[in-house]
Amino acid sequence: MVKSAEFAVPSLRRVLTVSFRRLLLAAVVAAVSGCATAPQAQPTAPQAAGPAFTIASFNVRCRTGKDTGELRWYRRLPRVAEVIRSRGFDLVGVQECVPDEAHILDDELPEFARVGCGRNADRGGEAMYIYYRKDRFEVLEDGTFWLSQTPDKPGSKYEGAGCPRTCTWALMKDKRTGRVFRYFNTHLDHISSQARVNGMEVLLERGVRPAKARGETIFLTGDLNATLGANRSEDSPELVRALDGPALAEMARENPIALVSTELKDAYAMSETPHRGPHETFHGFKGKPICRIDYVFATPDVKVLDHATFDDAPGGFASDHYPVAATVVLPPPR
Repeated sequence: MVKSAEFAVPSLRRVLTVSFRRLLLAAVVAAVSGCATAPQAQPTAPQAAGPAFTIASFNVRCRTGKDTGELRWYRRLPRVAEVIRSRGFDLVGVQECVPDEAHILDDELPEFARVGCGRNADRGGEAMYIYYRKDRFEVLEDGTFWLSQTPDKPGSKYEGAGCPRTCTWALMKDKRTGRVFRYFNTHLDHISSQARVNGMEVLLERGVRPAKARGETIFLTGDLNATLGANRSEDSPELVRALDGPALAEMARENPIALVSTELKDAYAMSETPHRGPHETFHGFKGKPICRIDYVFATPDVKVLDHATFDDAPGGFASDHYPVAATVVLPPPR
């Protein structure tokens, strides 16, 4: 595997062994909750049959002191891993994942590997990691760029943006079929609508359009912090399917969902079967989803068998977002 210079394994991982980290995590949880043992790992879910696989977007909620009790990061991340296992995800683009959280996912999901780096100037902090099943996929190349006027400058951001934003990408090979595809994972700004549009334009210009010009199959997942409708209450599946042509191009000037839709297709609308679960994905730990801001996009040559938002919360919330996933089949060789 050819690794980008931007990808760095956190130093803590070189110091602590897997077994010690698990014992440490169990001790922390037990000290806070009074539990004697850590949660038991669930059986690994079977992978999608045949050439199909499941790709997901999952904002896992960064480590923050605002979350207390059962919502603390070290309680939630094992639940994130449980969702990934139980739902049979094969590829997962995560957002808001800081190193401490990534260490837990690494330990809980040994069948997965990851690529990516943090968004800060030192390449630390929140990352848009791509997790993938090692027995199913091979990473041929990978890297990270910043959604700014200087994409190669770590920590850079657009004026008005709340923080640096990145896109992590990987050129991947499906070991089962031999097909190669390119995967982008991102998280747009939460403060500035203009920074969201600018960031998506950088992502398209730097990544998606060149890949399309080469005839590559493409996936894009992410928390885009935007809805397709003019406001959240107007967003609907009908809008996803109806917008096209001049209307889409006009909306693309101000809306990142419309902008990316000029190049890729929303897997929600591509699905051969009706969408399962709520339309909305963000719930803010309330349990009732508020708006749809998490997406899976693909090139039209991808066959989408199924699309779903998973709103169950066994054992408590895993995050303040529900994951969205699509079961897909890559196109045959040309």
